[in-house]
Amino acid sequence: MMKSRIETTPATQSASPLRIAVLGGDATNPTLILRIRSFMRGGAQLDAFTFRRRKYNVDYQPDWPNTHLGETVDRNYLRRLSRLARGAFKLARHRARFRRVDAIYARQIDLLALALFAKWVSGSRAKIVYEVEDIQAVYFRNDVVGALFRAIERRVLRRIDLLVPLSPGFLRGFYEPVLAYSGPSFVLENKIQPGERRGLATPAGRVWEEITDRWVIGWFGTLRCPKSMALLERIAERLGPKVEIYTRGYPTETGLDAYMRIVDRHPNWVHDGEYSIPDDLEAMYGRVHFSWCLDMLDEHGNSQLLRACRVYQGGYYGAVPLVMAGTEMDRWLGEAGVGHAFAPPYAEAIADFLESMDPARYRAERQDIMARRDALFLEDGRETRALLATIRAL
Repeated sequence: MMKSRIETTPATQSASPLRIAVLGGDATNPTLILRIRSFMRGGAQLDAFTFRRRKYNVDYQPDWPNTHLGETVDRNYLRRLSRLARGAFKLARHRARFRRVDAIYARQIDLLALALFAKWVSGSRAKIVYEVEDIQAVYFRNDVVGALFRAIERRVLRRIDLLVPLSPGFLRGFYEPVLAYSGPSFVLENKIQPGERRGLATPAGRVWEEITDRWVIGWFGTLRCPKSMALLERIAERLGPKVEIYTRGYPTETGLDAYMRIVDRHPNWVHDGEYSIPDDLEAMYGRVHFSWCLDMLDEHGNSQLLRACRVYQGGYYGAVPLVMAGTEMDRWLGEAGVGHAFAPPYAEAIADFLESMDPARYRAERQDIMARRDALFLEDGRETRALLATIRAL
């Protein structure tokens, strides 16, 4: 979805590849890996500068030209500042490389600051593109700190050439009404891409059909929401053997040990550890009936506006999404007639829903999702190519 005053015509195209420097906060992050690979498939000539965070996928090594900027941390801006400063020194040593690129593509605000520094220190004429994966909780605070962060973001937004939010909710719910942003934007959703698929309609994708004595709820990815953990606990306790909670990924907010203490309290909760994208997606979602897409980490801010990766991944493989009522995900899926939205008290509402769900009705819902999955959840490369064309035309 594009909101831009720029029109790409054949006259704006060039035989030479678009040259992009990508600045990323975590080389092991699946969405960053997806973005870089999609740019390369789209024909861009890419040079990446990335940090690492030791959370999951720690042994991953980039398979693209990459300069390591050091290690950084989540949700701790004070600890991150010194590491960003060291990263800036490394960028300064590569000034010539920034003078050769057409665009500098930065993910999140701290990397945007480094992108602006790299452009300034190198004298580059590259366009600045700012991708927003999440809006951090500090921006929604009603205090001096929140006001300061919003003021900083407004200031840097004046120096970008294109805003790339990963959810239209970020534009409608924050950038336009709160920061009064009216510049060019291009919404690029985190849809499944060709490189994330491994076969279609294999037996691994139909395991759910064999599970007839219980409903299986799958929660996969960065397990960062403690409130979701508490809700799933209550559902597991109330429904007992009539439900199974199946999780894979890494619990970033609690740590693995504390998370496993929760899991081990419930015989109907299974945690299968980390997983690989795309290799494990079909088996994961093919084992569950429902995909847990409730997010309450920043309940009154980012959680209201995002479209989680697990919605696209689960939907593509047929898992029926469960979401919070009144959110961006609810609006989007509701328009498509897909999934189920719940209002508080969430645990009780979801448990009631599962007890009333009829197997025939469920099968019909899953078949409907599978029939429309390409239209709803697949990015076949056209949106990435359109973004690259938009960047070239800036």
